[in-house]
Amino acid sequence: MNETVKTSSIVNEKVQTPQNDQTIAPTWFVIVFLIFALIILKSFIYIKDDKRHGK
Repeated sequence: MNETVKTSSIVNEKVQTPQNDQTIAPTWFVIVFLIFALIILKSFIYIKDDKRHGK
């Protein structure tokens, strides 16, 4: 394969990579955590009412 290195016009010299002591979470972990948090939040907000159940 013939690989050529291209410079990006988006990258800025001020961009730094995360340091070793910073937490790096994969995207799937963040998504699962947010879904879990929304389910818990919904369980606190939802009020069971027999009069309105099924309407």
